[in-house]
Amino acid sequence: MSKYKSSSALTSLRFAIRGIAIAVKSQRNFQIDIAMALSALISATILNFSSIEMCILLLIIGLVLFAELTNTVIEFVVDAYFGNKYSILAKMSKDISAGAVLLCAIISVMIGFLLFFPKIKCIFGY
Repeated sequence: MSKYKSSSALTSLRFAIRGIAIAVKSQRNFQIDIAMALSALISATILNFSSIEMCILLLIIGLVLFAELTNTVIEFVVDAYFGNKYSILAKMSKDISAGAVLLCAIISVMIGFLLFFPKIKCIFGY
């Protein structure tokens, strides 16, 4: 058995949870994303989102969190490979990865607007 292969599904699950916990503890942007996700979910609950609306919101939240985690992994791997030394390839890799997160965030805000605006509009009688 490889030294990197886990022995069971439960062990793999523990590793995955540990990875998320590391990201929550060490990555400021991931912490912000989690806070925004929780506020969006609480707001959606208060605004009585339908099941479909809630599913769309959960998918978008998952997309942004996945993008942020992937960006973090890319940054760690690039730093490990280049030994924290400056490299134009390292910079380009990190910038492109950060751009992917930004794109996901922009799309999520647009979808969030489409989901939340009609509900908020009704509250104010428009």
